[in-house]
Amino acid sequence: MSESVVKKVLIKAIKELEESGDIVVVNPVQDAVANKLLEVVQEVSPNLLTAQELGGILSALNAHSLGFGLDDNDFQTIIGLTKEELKIAASKLKLVEW
Repeated sequence: MSESVVKKVLIKAIKELEESGDIVVVNPVQDAVANKLLEVVQEVSPNLLTAQELGGILSALNAHSLGFGLDDNDFQTIIGLTKEELKIAASKLKLVEW
């Protein structure tokens, strides 16, 4: 699920809560509340993946440590990130320990 889909759902929910009188948003910045909610959702579920999708990605992230070696240039060309960038991305998942 993409960020824009999640954000649209959050905006819809906030507007429904406002219309029902359950909350009052006074921030003049449009979508500020939705942006903050999206930020915290992404901290616990950065990609909103299924367990199978996440398992496949974790396996791919760990493939180079299992002997599937690539030199640094090939690694970046194939993966699209440097090893350090991949390490940072994996740490956002909070499930991979490097």
